[in-house]
Amino acid sequence: MNETDLAAAIERLMARVDYYLHCELDEEYDHDRPDTARHLLEAALRQELLRASAVGMVSAITTAGASALDDETP
Repeated sequence: MNETDLAAAIERLMARVDYYLHCELDEEYDHDRPDTARHLLEAALRQELLRASAVGMVSAITTAGASALDDETP
């Protein structure tokens, strides 16, 4: 993951964190929804971790494939 991807992932997560905190802490907000906000936050965290894992796997495969090609070159 490069810096741009990492910054975008953090921004997406922080939007969910902000929403969750708003639901939990804002006294004027309807407090029926903090559980929904928490589930959205957990889903966003899982999604970003899966995305990072997928990027890592693709990078590893690409690196392994490139080194295998290098090994085959006479």
